[in-house]
Amino acid sequence: MNRTFPVRLARVLAEVTGIHHDRARHYLLESRLSGLVERFNLDSLESLGILLEKTPADEGLWSHVYDAISTGETYFYRDQPGLDRFFSSLPPRSSIGTDPVRILSVGCSSGEEVYTLALMAMEAGRLEDFRVAGIDLSFGQIEKARAGVYGQRSVRRVPEDLLRRAFHQEGTHYRVRDRVRSVTRFSRGNILSVVSPLDSYEGILCRNVIIYFDDETRKKLINIFYRLVSPGGVLLTGTGELLPDGGAPFQIESRNGIVLYHKK
Repeated sequence: MNRTFPVRLARVLAEVTGIHHDRARHYLLESRLSGLVERFNLDSLESLGILLEKTPADEGLWSHVYDAISTGETYFYRDQPGLDRFFSSLPPRSSIGTDPVRILSVGCSSGEEVYTLALMAMEAGRLEDFRVAGIDLSFGQIEKARAGVYGQRSVRRVPEDLLRRAFHQEGTHYRVRDRVRSVTRFSRGNILSVVSPLDSYEGILCRNVIIYFDDETRKKLINIFYRLVSPGGVLLTGTGELLPDGGAPFQIESRNGIVLYHKK
């Protein structure tokens, strides 16, 4: 793009979401947000930035912005080697008492990662041992996750037998069965807004999210994760994603591009 992306809009997006879009991605951001300019009868992206500055982060216009900038490109069993390593590293339920093993998927999008973990637990004969939660900025993506209905592209890596056992086929779509859905929950929110956690988790996944944050935001994030992860728990980041040095004293295990952070 020859035009300069509005500085004011870029700044307020970074302040509220933590996401820093570099110049190479401004064209994508502009294409996604331009529709809101027309929808809300604004005259420019700069005007959108001014209006967002005046709008509380969980109200009105922001909900449309979160939906617009959400990537939403995911599917079941995405990056399975990382999921396998993560799942095998979780502490057994017997080590944490009578409560289920709790997992949090950060930036869960439309829910495929959350349901994949539930399916992995079911295949291990341990579905009732787990509770899997997902959080995402986008209202629209969370609605899709709660509905639990997916097209053929999303379920293309689910084995045929498991697809029959864990989903109801509805025409060309597949609905997650209630037994699997019963161990999941989804909430709309910003992980960076967590001050004192209401819950703790034996495992947290945050994949393909931190690449959009600057170092200062990443340091804030790793300290939030350290508070949220229970002793003996584990954090998984995306392939090749590394949190910056300093801050929370996780023990880092990196192998074949898969990075696990252990809390002792």
